[in-house]
Amino acid sequence: MKASPWHLLLVSFLWVLATACTGGESDSQSGTPEGTATTAPGPTLTLAASATPTARTPDLDQRPLFWFAPLPPMPTGPGRPFTGSVDFMDLFEPDAPWAGAAGRIQVFKLYGEWVAYHATDAELRTTVADIRRRGLALAVEAGPLSATGSCGQGVEGFAGLEEGRRIAARIRNAGGTIDLIALDEPYFFAHFYDGPNACRWQAEAIAAEVDGYVRGMQALIPGVRIGDTEPLAGAATAAAYQDWLDTFRAVAGYDLAFLHMDIDWSRPDWPAEVLSIEEFGRERGIPVGLIYTGNFQDSSEEAWLSIAGERVKRYELEAGGRPAHVLFQSWNDQPDHTLPETEPYTFTGFIRSYLEDRAALGFRTGGRGANLAFGKPARASALIEGYGPDRAVDGDAGTWWSAGDFAPQWIEIDLGEDYDVHEIRLVPSQSPAGDTVHRVLGRGAGTDGAFVLLHTFEGSTADSVVQHYAPAEAWQGLRTIRIETLESPSWIAWREIEIVAAGGG
Repeated sequence: MKASPWHLLLVSFLWVLATACTGGESDSQSGTPEGTATTAPGPTLTLAASATPTARTPDLDQRPLFWFAPLPPMPTGPGRPFTGSVDFMDLFEPDAPWAGAAGRIQVFKLYGEWVAYHATDAELRTTVADIRRRGLALAVEAGPLSATGSCGQGVEGFAGLEEGRRIAARIRNAGGTIDLIALDEPYFFAHFYDGPNACRWQAEAIAAEVDGYVRGMQALIPGVRIGDTEPLAGAATAAAYQDWLDTFRAVAGYDLAFLHMDIDWSRPDWPAEVLSIEEFGRERGIPVGLIYTGNFQDSSEEAWLSIAGERVKRYELEAGGRPAHVLFQSWNDQPDHTLPETEPYTFTGFIRSYLEDRAALGFRTGGRGANLAFGKPARASALIEGYGPDRAVDGDAGTWWSAGDFAPQWIEIDLGEDYDVHEIRLVPSQSPAGDTVHRVLGRGAGTDGAFVLLHTFEGSTADSVVQHYAPAEAWQGLRTIRIETLESPSWIAWREIEIVAAGGG
């Protein structure tokens, strides 16, 4: 559905990047082969003994069910030049400052890669013991599929039962047991993904593989609930995932325990599609969850958590979404800090704010440092339908305005009144990278109503790399900001334009 080849490349890049981390109301909890609430009974398995259960397990049928899954420190590498939250292990100290948020969530999810390969024995013992002490359910994210000689190598979702057993053994040896397993996007990456080592399997074959994984893991962990996480991206629509759930039931004879949606936020219709999946899940008794995230491009905790908050408001307050599961998760560079919950731009601070007042989430709209362009009227020299200038001022670097043509082009923002401006930040949507020339002009009472040149950005630029400029003294009395692009090797497009307030207002 992207408007040009470079937009298609961007979406492919986003999902390839995600591989580096391998990382509504419902009336019933279905999904495990034993005791499933579906009309078709699940298979009967001979189960091995499990580890001693946690002292107190929360009600996993609670709606909504709240999950927390910050990114732990892991080695850097291609696609992941960052290491995870710097204070991840501090969460598991007895006096860690997130008691309020911890007391209102039910599930702590660990990345399977971290458990299997990177966590030390001591780290796992500390983590498992504190999750149990807090009365939280322990979940892991894992890839259920096995690569073949012809496909699946290095592809997200392909880790297999051997790695699943390794994860379970490490948790067991640390003194715990796994309550829930979230499958790592098997349908999307085995069926829709068309990059290197793609399989392009049919849904029936994928369902059979996933069923084998479920049987194998439940043989190790009696009663574990196993559900799916899938991305709403590209050709993977709401209808496709409804078909996937139907196919899985037909092949396996039971339902997956839940379906969590990982959203391509650049899709203009994502709220409507998630609502459709959510309604389907309610009808089938399959809890549908939504993962709230920022963007991989976001360069600060405030930016990442603010756009995550705007997405909460768009789905739950504006679209009327009622996700059965709500997931606070990151596989990006941000947020760097999980603690303390008393700060607004930490991960636990975000959870606390969500639980107390969702309407207060999102971007600051006043005071020094606020983005004055956020949500303001914008117009442009040209546009592609669905990629209008409003998308350059929605606070979301995951969306963009595109002129659909080369330079010269312009976009203009009306701030609504005169402001003193401290800084300009521009986030390009550009492919290929190369030399560009962008002029920033301003008009208002401080310029006697005439456009004046504020700054010229000139040099090599690349997609999502922020261009910013702050004058020695703030520009005074600006109401209208205009960005004119005179040279560029690509179509002209901006992911985000931020006009940063100098103070007041």
